[in-house]
Amino acid sequence: MTVSEISAPRLPFLDGLGKTQGYNVVTEGERVTVSFEPWALEQVDPFDIPCLRLEFRQVDGRIVLERFTIENDGEDQVVNLEAARDALQAWMDSMAD
Repeated sequence: MTVSEISAPRLPFLDGLGKTQGYNVVTEGERVTVSFEPWALEQVDPFDIPCLRLEFRQVDGRIVLERFTIENDGEDQVVNLEAARDALQAWMDSMAD
């Protein structure tokens, strides 16, 4: 793992996501896509909340974040990973705990 990578141990991270309502996890080979699906929420109109999509690769037993996009009203906005590094790393760490 390099210093700039945002990552977590693969199995604990995926297990943590599985315990949290609203995440859709798709694994295809070494690629993993995680989406926060707003229609899984019961309290709000799903069209009022943007869809969050995170794309990872699996490397040596770790999940490494490669891309984070926010889809809102049909438009995708790419999040600057370096600008949000600490917050994203904290989220990944909390999922892996």
